[in-house]
Amino acid sequence: MSPHTIFIAILGITLLNGFVSPIVPLVFIMAPVWLPEFVPPTRIVLLYGTSLIVSITTLMLSAVPAGIFERLTGREETDQTSMFIWLGAAILLTLPGLA
Repeated sequence: MSPHTIFIAILGITLLNGFVSPIVPLVFIMAPVWLPEFVPPTRIVLLYGTSLIVSITTLMLSAVPAGIFERLTGREETDQTSMFIWLGAAILLTLPGLA
Protein backbone atom coordinates (compact mmCIF):
# COMPACT_ATOMS: atom_id res chain seq x y z
CA MET A 1 0.00 0.00 0.00
CA SER A 2 1.46 3.34 -0.98
CA PRO A 3 1.61 6.31 1.42
CA HIS A 4 -0.77 8.21 -0.87
CA THR A 5 -3.42 5.52 -0.50
CA ILE A 6 -2.99 5.49 3.26
CA PHE A 7 -3.34 9.28 3.32
CA ILE A 8 -6.65 9.03 1.42
CA ALA A 9 -7.84 6.59 4.09
CA ILE A 10 -6.73 9.05 6.80
CA LEU A 11 -8.71 11.82 5.13
CA GLY A 12 -11.78 9.60 4.91
CA ILE A 13 -11.58 8.69 8.61
CA THR A 14 -11.14 12.32 9.65
CA LEU A 15 -14.10 13.39 7.51
CA LEU A 16 -16.19 10.69 9.12
CA ASN A 17 -15.15 11.98 12.53
CA GLY A 18 -16.30 15.45 11.50
CA PHE A 19 -19.85 14.12 11.29
CA VAL A 20 -20.03 11.63 14.18
CA SER A 21 -17.76 13.10 16.84
CA PRO A 22 -19.28 13.90 20.24
CA ILE A 23 -17.45 17.25 20.08
CA VAL A 24 -19.56 18.45 17.11
CA PRO A 25 -22.37 19.91 19.29
CA LEU A 26 -19.83 21.83 21.38
CA VAL A 27 -18.19 23.36 18.32
CA PHE A 28 -21.66 24.13 16.91
CA ILE A 29 -22.58 26.03 20.07
CA MET A 30 -19.29 27.95 19.90
CA ALA A 31 -20.13 29.25 16.40
CA PRO A 32 -20.20 32.93 17.44
CA VAL A 33 -16.53 32.57 18.37
CA TRP A 34 -15.27 31.04 15.11
CA LEU A 35 -17.78 32.24 12.50
CA PRO A 36 -16.80 35.49 10.72
CA GLU A 37 -19.40 38.25 10.75
CA PHE A 38 -19.65 38.46 6.96
CA VAL A 39 -20.81 34.83 6.69
CA PRO A 40 -24.57 34.36 7.07
CA PRO A 41 -25.22 32.18 10.14
CA THR A 42 -27.58 29.74 8.46
CA ARG A 43 -27.93 26.22 9.80
CA ILE A 44 -26.20 24.59 6.82
CA VAL A 45 -23.20 26.94 7.03
CA LEU A 46 -22.86 26.21 10.73
CA LEU A 47 -23.10 22.44 10.21
CA TYR A 48 -20.53 22.37 7.39
CA GLY A 49 -18.21 24.72 9.28
CA THR A 50 -18.47 22.65 12.44
CA SER A 51 -17.77 19.44 10.53
CA LEU A 52 -14.78 21.01 8.80
CA ILE A 53 -13.29 22.29 12.06
CA VAL A 54 -13.64 18.90 13.78
CA SER A 55 -12.22 17.09 10.73
CA ILE A 56 -9.17 19.32 10.44
CA THR A 57 -8.54 19.15 14.17
CA THR A 58 -8.69 15.36 14.01
CA LEU A 59 -6.27 15.37 11.07
CA MET A 60 -3.78 17.53 12.96
CA LEU A 61 -4.07 15.72 16.31
CA SER A 62 -3.72 12.30 14.75
CA ALA A 63 -0.48 13.37 13.05
CA VAL A 64 1.24 14.01 16.40
CA PRO A 65 1.98 10.33 17.25
CA ALA A 66 3.38 9.76 13.77
CA GLY A 67 5.60 12.82 14.11
CA ILE A 68 6.85 11.68 17.50
CA PHE A 69 7.56 8.22 16.07
CA GLU A 70 9.55 9.72 13.20
CA ARG A 71 11.53 11.92 15.56
CA LEU A 72 12.35 9.07 17.97
CA THR A 73 13.43 6.71 15.20
CA GLY A 74 15.45 9.38 13.36
CA ARG A 75 13.67 8.94 10.05
CA GLU A 76 14.34 11.48 7.33
CA GLU A 77 11.15 10.85 5.35
CA THR A 78 7.62 9.74 6.08
CA ASP A 79 7.24 6.09 5.19
CA GLN A 80 4.50 3.48 5.29
CA THR A 81 4.95 2.75 9.00
CA SER A 82 4.50 6.41 9.94
CA MET A 83 1.41 6.64 7.78
CA PHE A 84 -0.10 3.58 9.47
CA ILE A 85 0.57 5.15 12.88
CA TRP A 86 -1.20 8.29 11.64
CA LEU A 87 -4.13 6.19 10.39
CA GLY A 88 -4.33 4.30 13.68
CA ALA A 89 -4.41 7.54 15.67
CA ALA A 90 -7.17 8.90 13.43
CA ILE A 91 -9.19 5.72 13.94
CA LEU A 92 -8.72 5.96 17.72
CA LEU A 93 -9.96 9.56 17.68
CA THR A 94 -13.01 8.52 15.64
CA LEU A 95 -14.04 5.56 17.83
CA PRO A 96 -15.91 7.61 20.50
CA GLY A 97 -18.29 8.89 17.83
CA LEU A 98 -18.95 5.42 16.46
CA ALA A 99 -19.68 3.81 19.82
